[in-house]
Amino acid sequence: METEHYKPEDDYGELVQRSTYWVRALATTMGIWPGQYVSMRSHWYRRLYYFMLLMHWLNTYLQTEFFFRNLGNLGLVVQGLCSFVSITTTGIKVMRIHAYEAEIVQLWQTLQDATFIKKIRFLRKSKTDRGTIFHRIHKLLARQCKEVQLNLRFYTLVVGLVASNYSIIPACSNLYNQFQGNAFNRSFVYNTYYPLLEPIKRRSPLFELLFCSESLSGYTTWAGVVAFDGLYVAMVLYAASLMRLLRDLLHETANPRLTDAERAFFQRECILHHIRTIQLIEKINEIFSPVLLVQLFTSTSIICVIAFAASMHADEGDSQTMLMVLYLIAAIYQLFQFCWYGQRLQNEGTELPRSVYDAQWELCAQRFKSTQHVLLLYSQRQIEMRAWSFSAMSLETFSTIIRSAASYFTVLQTLAEE
Repeated sequence: METEHYKPEDDYGELVQRSTYWVRALATTMGIWPGQYVSMRSHWYRRLYYFMLLMHWLNTYLQTEFFFRNLGNLGLVVQGLCSFVSITTTGIKVMRIHAYEAEIVQLWQTLQDATFIKKIRFLRKSKTDRGTIFHRIHKLLARQCKEVQLNLRFYTLVVGLVASNYSIIPACSNLYNQFQGNAFNRSFVYNTYYPLLEPIKRRSPLFELLFCSESLSGYTTWAGVVAFDGLYVAMVLYAASLMRLLRDLLHETANPRLTDAERAFFQRECILHHIRTIQLIEKINEIFSPVLLVQLFTSTSIICVIAFAASMHADEGDSQTMLMVLYLIAAIYQLFQFCWYGQRLQNEGTELPRSVYDAQWELCAQRFKSTQHVLLLYSQRQIEMRAWSFSAMSLETFSTIIRSAASYFTVLQTLAEE
């Protein structure tokens, strides 16, 4: 039997590059995007990573100092806790991407070159059928790239608004009071405590230097979050598209114009594609699952704490309340994004056994039936993104986290009233 492989359209590489622009751009500024894709010299690129990481963890330490020195003030603790937890989790994400650079290169190569799809062999028997299948594959990949692009644009905007407002609001407040000649205490980006520098930290030019360092930490939080979360979305959606393609190939085995040998050929290609896709999903889980567990606990605490902080300042109507509300929306959307795309992958895995069973196997030869039975059993294996061994990333997990955060919010309100 004459066969040929799928070749992506000429614009596919450009679609992937365009759809993942914000992931690549922000990860590069952090020094965590694989070095082989960056034009900067390797030793300078490594120094960029260590510098950005140092500034990030330095700010985390300063917030920890502030946190423990103000444990008696519930309002300050609540305001500082959400930013502290957020930047700590982001630091873990940044270090995770850097540690798994070689694995990310492999995953990125499979996405950029459509490697797994190009490995599938198709029959040359019917040009019309083959052309139709190739057209469906191209539409599937184009739809995937468009969804990633729209998601990343919106997500980058939302997270960027939250991160930038932490710098913009205090900067504008400082400038306004300075021009008005008002007596005021200069505001920093975060609630931080500087050992040895605390008495003089608001004097120029030290204040400006410390303010810029905290703003840089805000940038690393924005860039790290978009880079890690965006990479997760791109890879999980690609895995879901591969599972969707497998279901389409299984339907092709039911084509009445195929002979038994040709059906067996398609069946074998489906099995091989399924194995390769399962291996890809395992690699994605290896990189992301430990951090996803941290993300679940982080999202629970952030949603609870921010909702409580916003309720405390609800009557004041100040800029801090608006910032807290925006932060709450971004935190909920971040959690929803992880769970939604995990659910998408889980749905494709759940529908796979039905596609295997609907392949009109009862009309085929006995050998085909036996292999189809094995494939049916194998396809019932659960496919999902996991937060380590704790939970699957799904809409059920999302609702559980929201309910837990609401429960903790009620407890905090009770404590505040007492």
